Amino acid sequence: MAAGAHKHWIPLIVCPAPDMAAKIRSALSELGCAGIVQVAQYPRAGTLGDVLAKAGSNICFLDIASNEEQALLLISEVPPEVSLVALNPRNEADLILRCLRRGASEFISDITAEQTAGALARLTRRHSHLAPRKSAIVYALLPGKPGCGASTLAASLSIALKQEGTSKVLLVDADSLTGTIAFLFKLRPDFHLGDAIRDCKRMDADLWGRLAMPCNGIEVLPAPENPALRVDLDRQVIQELLLFWRENYDAILLDLPGAHSGGCEVAQIADEILLITTNELAALHATRRSMEWLERTGIDRGRLKLVVTRYTPATGLKRDDIETALKLKPYALLENDYEAVQNAALDGKPIPASSHFGRSVQHLAERLTGRDTSSTQRARLFGLLPLKKPG
Repeated sequence: MAAGAHKHWIPLIVCPAPDMAAKIRSALSELGCAGIVQVAQYPRAGTLGDVLAKAGSNICFLDIASNEEQALLLISEVPPEVSLVALNPRNEADLILRCLRRGASEFISDITAEQTAGALARLTRRHSHLAPRKSAIVYALLPGKPGCGASTLAASLSIALKQEGTSKVLLVDADSLTGTIAFLFKLRPDFHLGDAIRDCKRMDADLWGRLAMPCNGIEVLPAPENPALRVDLDRQVIQELLLFWRENYDAILLDLPGAHSGGCEVAQIADEILLITTNELAALHATRRSMEWLERTGIDRGRLKLVVTRYTPATGLKRDDIETALKLKPYALLENDYEAVQNAALDGKPIPASSHFGRSVQHLAERLTGRDTSSTQRARLFGLLPLKKPG
């Protein structure tokens, strides 16, 4: 292919091996790629996305050979809109598979202009991701401990985002074992996330129209009704679905299982990660362990937004104690509102926006979307605990 045919690619080369770096840089230059940025060391965990954004790159060439385990963790940090090409002089089938499972799009062992051109051509045909895309935001809601209200929050937050003016909202129940979104909304789905994963390669508007369920102004993709139909949250497949979802929605909420149950793999490719807990000691202990696991899988704690549900200052740990215990400042404290939450679940209706919990979630939605500008709201505790009526 002629030089300059690939000039729409803006590469970032992450390669501690000087010889390999020189080869891929030479190949990209020969193919007409401009704006090549080269990093001679692996970025610190949790920072690769920032490095890519700063460079304005839409493709990353990553040296897998210099430090295999560190490089595999970095693959998971690449945003879904950026293509990842793994570089390794040894053509090892097992390593190729591991890279692809982590999210690599291509694998090059013979680093020449010809091989590089082939990889770039396949990527252009496969994704056409260089066309302008909508800036849909993907929120991953991850429970620090089962039963802390993550699904309740996911359901309420999706509706609150819609009410805040987000045009099209998708809520995906990705917890195939204990998924409760369909139960909360009293839905009887014919299809579920497993069907979308099975058919992701042929996904189009007609097929998707049969899978997603309209509900309370949003659209819902439930988990399987039968927990035996366990859904494998393969990162690459979810990444493919997210490319489709980002084209059709403005906000996507993923109600994930716990960090130890596959949730962290999907959380890595989200734009915002909300870690959900309560202020009870046992929940905070479990949440701390979940945070440690997330860090081991490459998610920097600086990416986490800690949301404390069922918060009552009179019981459990207070705000400062939570921050001390988890070494992370709470992003939101959502007031306990047992009656409103339980009544809504019994009726299969949204939690009223006028309830204490409903107002807390509304303020959270305002903050996430940057619309929380009221001085009164800012004066409240993190802007998220409703003021009690006097008397």
